[in-house]
Amino acid sequence: MNKSAEENFDFIDDILEEISPVEMKKIEQRMLNSEKIRKAMDAKKWNNTKLLEALNMKSPSIITKWLSGTHNFTQDTLVEIGDVLGINFFETKEQKITIEFNFPVMENKTSGFDSFSSLDYILNSHQINLSSSPNNNCTEYQA
Repeated sequence: MNKSAEENFDFIDDILEEISPVEMKKIEQRMLNSEKIRKAMDAKKWNNTKLLEALNMKSPSIITKWLSGTHNFTQDTLVEIGDVLGINFFETKEQKITIEFNFPVMENKTSGFDSFSSLDYILNSHQINLSSSPNNNCTEYQA
C-alpha cells in the first residue's frame, strides 16, 4: 500500500473515532430504515416514481434522499411509508424461549406420582418465579 492510501485510512480511522456510540446508532438506524424501504420497493417491483405517487408527493428528490441512508425520518413519515409499502418500522421482535426440564419425578406412595413436588423443587432451586412473568402460559396442577 502506498503512503497516500495509508494516510487516507488513518484519516478515516480518526473520523470514526470522533463519532460517539449514540451517533453511530443513529446512523445505523437511518441506514436500516433506508434498506427496509428499498427491499419493500423491490418486493413490490416499485421504482422511486411509483413510491412517490403512492405517497401523493411531488418531489422525486425526497425518495433519493430517503434511500441514501442519511435522512433523519420523522415517525409520521415512517408510518406513511410503511402504510403504502406494507411494512412496520416500529415492530419489536418477539422471542420465543423454550425451556426443557429433565428431572426425576418423586413417587408419593399414597397418590401415585407427585410431579408438582418435583417441579416445585426445580423452580425453587433455580430461583425461577413463573407467577411474576407477564406472559405466563403455564398451567398449575395440584395433586
